[in-house]
Amino acid sequence: MVHEVLVQKLVTKTKIPIARYVVNPYIGCGHGCKYCYAQFIGPFKNKAGVWGRDVFVKMNAPEIFERELYNLKGSILFSSVCDPYQPIEEKYQLTRTLLKIASEHFRTVRILTKSNLILRDLDILKSTNVSVTITITTDDDRVRKILEPNAAPIEQRIEAVKRLRESNVDVSIFVGPVLPMNPERLASLLSKHVGRIFVDKLNYPWLVEGIYRKNGWTTWLREEKFHEVVAVFKKFLDVD
Repeated sequence: MVHEVLVQKLVTKTKIPIARYVVNPYIGCGHGCKYCYAQFIGPFKNKAGVWGRDVFVKMNAPEIFERELYNLKGSILFSSVCDPYQPIEEKYQLTRTLLKIASEHFRTVRILTKSNLILRDLDILKSTNVSVTITITTDDDRVRKILEPNAAPIEQRIEAVKRLRESNVDVSIFVGPVLPMNPERLASLLSKHVGRIFVDKLNYPWLVEGIYRKNGWTTWLREEKFHEVVAVFKKFLDVD
């Protein structure tokens, strides 16, 4: 369900290393990733909503953003507790509007998404000081359908990386969290498009433990499995 809300503040400081500030145009995320920390860390935990179903749209975000930008210096991340290009963005276009405002004010923007909807905004991205990170967590779209049910298929994300690079947009890949996969296959696939990737482990395994057991993935809950994957990735790519 979509809930239209008004907010008094939009931009917040962040400790995430890649940016000084963060903007979340939405509360909640329609991608519904089963492992996502944002369902219990951040404003969604205070909403009487169902993760993956309920999204709160900050209708006055552009006006607030325009006002707050005057007092900010430093890069801005879109986003930390939602995907800025989640499905509802296609209708409301808040991220596109905010990105345009940031561009007009010559601000440096970092974008983190697992959606190929970002290609819609190539016209703005090509004229903005922006870097994009596409999240690709597995090479197995069956795994994606179970753990990231409403996110873009893996092939579409890889195509987004390719199109962004062809448009001279700075783009990188984040493999996080590492989900069940064929690491050799995924590393080989990604190495055709980038030379370096960023990797993170499954930080909240208790969120998906039941799903993993049901699907026979329990070995992927062990931290040593993560290190095995990283070792394979390093044969193909630089890994951070």
